[in-house]
Amino acid sequence: MNMSLQAVIDFKQKYGDWAVIAGGDLGLGECWCNELAKRGLNIISIDRNKEALAAQEKHLISKFGVKVKTITADLSEENILESIKEEIADLNVGFMVFSAAMTTDPAIIRPHLFHEGALEYHHKLINLNVKTVNDFCFYFGEQFKAKGQGGMVIISSGADGQGCPFNASYAASKGYQTLLSEALWYELKPFNVDVITAPLGMTNTTAMDKFQDKESLARLKPMDPTDAILEILQELGKRPQIIPGRKNRMGQFVLKRLMGREGAIKAMASFFLDKFLIGEKQYDIFRK
Repeated sequence: MNMSLQAVIDFKQKYGDWAVIAGGDLGLGECWCNELAKRGLNIISIDRNKEALAAQEKHLISKFGVKVKTITADLSEENILESIKEEIADLNVGFMVFSAAMTTDPAIIRPHLFHEGALEYHHKLINLNVKTVNDFCFYFGEQFKAKGQGGMVIISSGADGQGCPFNASYAASKGYQTLLSEALWYELKPFNVDVITAPLGMTNTTAMDKFQDKESLARLKPMDPTDAILEILQELGKRPQIIPGRKNRMGQFVLKRLMGREGAIKAMASFFLDKFLIGEKQYDIFRK
């Protein structure tokens, strides 16, 4: 997407000099860094991988000529925002994207029974998707409200609308993100702060590495992450939520509006059994 100089100027005037991207070094977060740098914003990319962040910094400076600050941090740690605030205190941040995930390693995070996962895993997931999201929205929302301008994007999931067997804590935490964002869309709108949440459907991110049925994945044709971002940015300031991708919108409409609660829960269970848990004997009790 080629942007006019005036469009870049308008975007920067509306959202300030710097953008914070939580979970910025890979996948969707990396695409967010590219798209916001293309719009003239300087980038603060926060993630765990120091080497990946260093490479990203060089890329963004070379390609877009923006300033870049990288912060190595595990966003699933308790109160992690406190140390991050110290590093960005002098920067005029006007845009925040929360796109962080637990990990990109499918051996560590994969669908499983609620009681099969270690309690520590559930705590870290809740820290990331609930506590840290809450803290980021509170801190940056307060900053943007005081300035009378800003934008916040919270990347949620299509699993947010019903119980999700084999991914219970994740889906529950994504429900929190969606509902928090929708409330903030209303509360911050009078202060010229735009808030939107995007419950993603099938999108070609690192999460797809856990998808065992590769032939089915190819047929489903997950949405390109940059295309998803462009749809989100197009709707930012206009509505509280956008599900990027026509097929994803149709799928979530059927799941959340037509199936009923029991049907939606069973559909999610079947999805994980058929696509992520192939050949795992302990789940055969659910296949009958």
